[in-house]
Amino acid sequence: MEQYCKSATIPFTGTILFLFFMFSSFQALASDNDTIRQRILDQVTEQATLGSSRVTIYVEDGFVLLTGSVHRYLHKMTIEKIAWKTTGVTEVENEIWVKALFPLSDTLIKKKVRMILMDCECFHGGNHLVQVAAGAVSVTGVFFHPRDVQLLKRKIAEIEGVVAIKIRATALLAKETVSSE
Repeated sequence: MEQYCKSATIPFTGTILFLFFMFSSFQALASDNDTIRQRILDQVTEQATLGSSRVTIYVEDGFVLLTGSVHRYLHKMTIEKIAWKTTGVTEVENEIWVKALFPLSDTLIKKKVRMILMDCECFHGGNHLVQVAAGAVSVTGVFFHPRDVQLLKRKIAEIEGVVAIKIRATALLAKETVSSE
């Protein structure tokens, strides 16, 4: 009879220990989610330019969902970059939409993008097609250095009224087409 009691207590004790560790792991996970969210929120609030942003941050198991609105596309990019750089983040989904305070017309946005392409020497010699529709900018062309695509995207993001950016790049040396959204 004693053997039966001992063997019956081992699974019961094991079950209790298992449930204890599961519960404490769940609490740690919930706390990690809150910590990640708070770290992102702290970084966003430290950025003076993001003060007027209305963004909600959801975190679950390292997955971050960003929702809400900002006044410039550059702010959307900045918040996403902050999220990606936060310890514990494994994936970021950026559903923030851009609602410009004083949006420019598509014609003026297109003109500003063309000025960027003309003013920056790194874009000279690359044939670029610029299209703008409802604030969404699309640029197709040849780029001489991989960083040029990111530079162009950042400069376009500073333009008031830009709500989306798509760059289709053909690298001069690699002759491969790459798309950046």
